[in-house]
Amino acid sequence: MGDTRRTRPVLAESGGASHLRVRSRRRRASNHENRFSGIIRNECFPALVPVLAIFGVYLFVCWIMVWVSMYRSLNDIDDDHGQHHHFNKRNDIIAMRLEQFLSGRRTAESADSQSHVQFSFSQIIDQDNAKQIQSSLLAKTGYPQLTLGAYLEPPLSIDEAFGKMKARVHTAQDLSHVTYPLNEMNGACSKNGAQWILPTSHPISLDHYFGANVFRKHPMYDKRWELANGTTTGIRGVCPVDADPYLPWIHDVFPSTDGSNIEFVISNKRRCNTDPNVFKLDLENLEPQVGNMQPIPVKRLNSGNHTQQSNILASNTPRYSLATSIDEADEDGKATKFICRFHTVDTDLNPVVLGETLSKYPYNPEHLNYRKKGSRPMLTSLDKGHDEQIWNSVYQISCPVPQMIDENGLSLANVIASGQSISMPQGIPSIYVDLIPIRTPVRKSREGFGIPGVSSSFDPKVAWGDASIIPLVENSGRWSNIPICNSPKVDEQLEVDTISTPDAPSEFNDESSGPTEKKHFLVACVWASQSFSTRGQTAMTDSSEDRLLEFLAYHTQIAGFDHVYVYDNSDTSLSNNTLAAVTDMFPKERVSRVPWPHRVCNNNRPMHPNPGERSSQYAAEASCRARYGPDTTWMASLDVDEYLIPTGMWKNLRDWLHRVTTNEKDTQILSFFQTRALPNIDVMEPYDGASIQACKTNGGDTDAILSSCLMKNSTKTYMETYNCEPTTHPKPQSWAWRAKKQIYRPAFVLNHFVHYSVATRQIIDRPDLESLRFIERQPFERRVNETSEGYLLHSKSTLPEMTANWHSKCPLKATSGSIKGCNVGIPSSNLLGVHNVVSEESEFIESDNLVSAKFESNCYPHLRVKRLVPSLEEAMKRLTSV
Repeated sequence: MGDTRRTRPVLAESGGASHLRVRSRRRRASNHENRFSGIIRNECFPALVPVLAIFGVYLFVCWIMVWVSMYRSLNDIDDDHGQHHHFNKRNDIIAMRLEQFLSGRRTAESADSQSHVQFSFSQIIDQDNAKQIQSSLLAKTGYPQLTLGAYLEPPLSIDEAFGKMKARVHTAQDLSHVTYPLNEMNGACSKNGAQWILPTSHPISLDHYFGANVFRKHPMYDKRWELANGTTTGIRGVCPVDADPYLPWIHDVFPSTDGSNIEFVISNKRRCNTDPNVFKLDLENLEPQVGNMQPIPVKRLNSGNHTQQSNILASNTPRYSLATSIDEADEDGKATKFICRFHTVDTDLNPVVLGETLSKYPYNPEHLNYRKKGSRPMLTSLDKGHDEQIWNSVYQISCPVPQMIDENGLSLANVIASGQSISMPQGIPSIYVDLIPIRTPVRKSREGFGIPGVSSSFDPKVAWGDASIIPLVENSGRWSNIPICNSPKVDEQLEVDTISTPDAPSEFNDESSGPTEKKHFLVACVWASQSFSTRGQTAMTDSSEDRLLEFLAYHTQIAGFDHVYVYDNSDTSLSNNTLAAVTDMFPKERVSRVPWPHRVCNNNRPMHPNPGERSSQYAAEASCRARYGPDTTWMASLDVDEYLIPTGMWKNLRDWLHRVTTNEKDTQILSFFQTRALPNIDVMEPYDGASIQACKTNGGDTDAILSSCLMKNSTKTYMETYNCEPTTHPKPQSWAWRAKKQIYRPAFVLNHFVHYSVATRQIIDRPDLESLRFIERQPFERRVNETSEGYLLHSKSTLPEMTANWHSKCPLKATSGSIKGCNVGIPSSNLLGVHNVVSEESEFIESDNLVSAKFESNCYPHLRVKRLVPSLEEAMKRLTSV
């Protein structure tokens, strides 16, 4: 018992200690928790309350500002439409941001560079599927393809009080829709390219209504709506640009060879009629044509891809806003002017939007204009009249093809590049692009906006104000359903099964183009017509076929050109004839004919108060360079009366160019100075045609010296007839350069205007460098040495009436008369190109009985031409005898 009593207290003590320890731990935990709560209550809450209060006040103030601004915007009513600008704009932003947030779409900055979509291009390239769509379209519209058209938007509104642009609040119902269906059932891509269907001008048959392109006395503005939409008397619409001058005056559209871009060649219609005394309304109306050459910065408000958005549903395409700085703009929107929407239709004829991109320029036209020495602003005041800023006559833009990959891994660019989107042989397209101009007021300052290193007085915040949101495509004026046809490469492959033109040796490849070997080494572009009128409508000539035959025979079979592209402008005449009869004489791998129906908008003489603007020719040259330049090393733009003659040791131009390419790495432009050759009187004959005002028929008299007028001998070539240069060689530096012609590298020359390389890669490589107006600096451009390399023989026609009374105007020998008034060529006995006088002149001993023997000489024949004539005659004989 005693032991038991002794142990119980011990057990009790042990159990109590354990209990006390548990209670102690609980008490400490409770104290810790109370202490932590106290810290939060006594320290954190007091610090957090001001932060929450400030944030709450900030949100409340923002909320109040938004609603106050919206309330104030109720007073900003559009006079024409009665809609609330600011309210609509803010609703757009709020709705888009909310939609983006709820849908979980990524912002532009986090997008991938390519879009994979649940769409198969087999719906486009499958022929059975294509035929079903074409049949449905034919049944519904009468045409097997979508019809080219334009949506015309009301003029841009400017707040004159503040000098800023008003918001564009037009809806689709406010737009006028005009269409330009084909006159034939063949597809829009049935000919070489899509340019032949583009509505640019009225035909000659409508001159009685719209006016001729020479000696025009009334502005086009008066009939702008009839031009766009036709008349109630049955005249069809022919061009929408005067009715909506923000629409670009497109002359050509085609895909790049790799299908990555759709290229547009665009002319500036404001340059067509520039006499402010007559065409003030046209000059004011067409100011936006200049604005289309002024890049602007643009950003997306919502999209899944900031570089090249691709979606199937139109509701998912992005919205855009003008950016107030270059840095604020999307990467592909820093210098743009157009939205490009690509689309097709499904078998139920539902529209399928393939994607939207922003256009790009090969160079900034505003930058080029600023850097030109002595240039004025792109938009000149009316009192300045016409100017020589020829680099603003025609320009080029590109629409990047959306980087779209279908569920089978096929890209949209590959489909376009391969030509599989075209149903042949009808040439019916299945992919189209809409071109939507982003409308802003024209900048009138020379320094423009966004030119590197140039401070500008242009303030986009002031000019654009609160009207920065760009309307939906459906609510915007635009070109619609522009067909995407074959690339130039596919077009040529369709004509030629095997291209057998000789390739240049590898050392002559264009280094700037990378390792890909170019198809051609030297090509020529020619703008010609079956018949045409000279400037000022002074004369009509139908000698083009003979001229073209001789030109092609010489340059392809003697001079060494790989290929000649003939831009056939015959469709603008009243005749249904074309130049196909001539071009078809040559192999397809040597000569290509490109239909070119665009009419010259002003055929006046250069010194007329309303000076000429040969828009068709300028655009044709730009098209040829853009289409075929990427696949050739050297290119020349020539007329059918121009011959490039090799001189010195060179037998053809190709061998000489190989030497230049090898030895002169920096030379990019080779200039031939030009003088107009005279018709050699010794190879001409008396005029025996119909009686005209200046000439009478000679009644069969064959003595040229008794004839009042002379004409070309039909048995002689033009080269032989005009082998009489008015000056010795080298030609005079002081004036012959103004009409020069050039062989140039299209990889270097970004814009060529008839005689001059007006934009080169120097504007990109050296953006800070002042550019000369009509010449590129050495070593990039140099003059061709006429005595040792080659010269330009310009055989411009001297018509019979131009030779009237020639024997009284050309002085006899040993008289004191002046040869300046002599309008025919009296050849000198001294030949050009002679090095060894005894051996070389003996080939061509002239008779003393020649007509020219009695007169004072005024021109010099060239020995090389005399030697080339027999070869040319033989080449033409072979062609015409087939």
